Amino acid sequence: MASRTAIYRNWNQLGALRGKRVAMTLGIFDGIHRGHIQLFDLTRELAVDMAGVPLIFTFNNHPLQVREPERDVKFITLPREKAFLLRKLGFECVACFDFDADFMKMHAFKFFTRLRSIFDLRAFVAGYDTTLGSDQVGSDERFKELAKQHGFEFFRIGPVSVTGEPISSRRIRQLIQEGDITAANEMLVYPYFVRGRVQPGRGIGRRLLKIPTANLRPPNEKLLPCEGVYAGSFHKNRRHYPAALVVIPAGRRPGFLPRAERTGSAAFQSRTEQGSMVIEGHIIGQDISLQGRTAEFIFLERLRDNRRFRSIDKLQSQINEDIAATHRIFERFSVRLQFLP
Repeated sequence: MASRTAIYRNWNQLGALRGKRVAMTLGIFDGIHRGHIQLFDLTRELAVDMAGVPLIFTFNNHPLQVREPERDVKFITLPREKAFLLRKLGFECVACFDFDADFMKMHAFKFFTRLRSIFDLRAFVAGYDTTLGSDQVGSDERFKELAKQHGFEFFRIGPVSVTGEPISSRRIRQLIQEGDITAANEMLVYPYFVRGRVQPGRGIGRRLLKIPTANLRPPNEKLLPCEGVYAGSFHKNRRHYPAALVVIPAGRRPGFLPRAERTGSAAFQSRTEQGSMVIEGHIIGQDISLQGRTAEFIFLERLRDNRRFRSIDKLQSQINEDIAATHRIFERFSVRLQFLP
């Protein structure tokens, strides 16, 4: 892990690299996956060979948020989470610009001209599907032409495949939305996770079921799995604990509650955002107070759909089965979890 990652937010800040030799790769890098690691590794190797600096150039937002502002864009990893992961992967220099109207209009030639006016760009590494600039430069021929004009070397990394299908953020996004966390995690370097501040809940888990849960309300732009129950892990200080996770609409009132409590919980529901989802996490076998603190839950495998229960006893029996299944799944993944970057 890099002791400190410098995040350059604009051209002026990028001036900190003035005069340095640089090997660079560029992309959105939403959900850092095994294909991205190929880009990062080659960028780092080229920088070492030239006694220079490896630079990741990415964006604080998604270009589609500017090109198609009506679209509801969701992130596998939020920008601050992406910076967190790049730091864990050992990168000291990350350019994380806002993709704005000016950037959208910029031709690839002008982009490289701007970079070369700041530092000595020696190598540019592109992924198999990388396109750049308002003129949509994407072919090897076009990139090689730009490389010749600006005096750097161009490298292309081919697709990395799982079961014959190229890994891409688009595919991972689809798998997460479908709840196929296992397949998504096979492609990701760091398993799919959600981080957020624990908010007050209704206390039903602790009060009626004797099973305390931490309630996370993720930001609206965070991509979430489909509603359901999942086996997962609670991560704190490089230690992992098994955690049963539920993705559920905010404000849903359990059917097993006495009628008076169902009515009384309407005030709680009125404070929630319509259509938003929350994550309720139970850390198995641990009594950890998280209220008001930031928690990280890693999703490992989908267990089942959410169901309505008309009695506490039936719900309690199902929860016990979920906890046992979570234990088994956690043990299967425990070695990988302990060796995460």
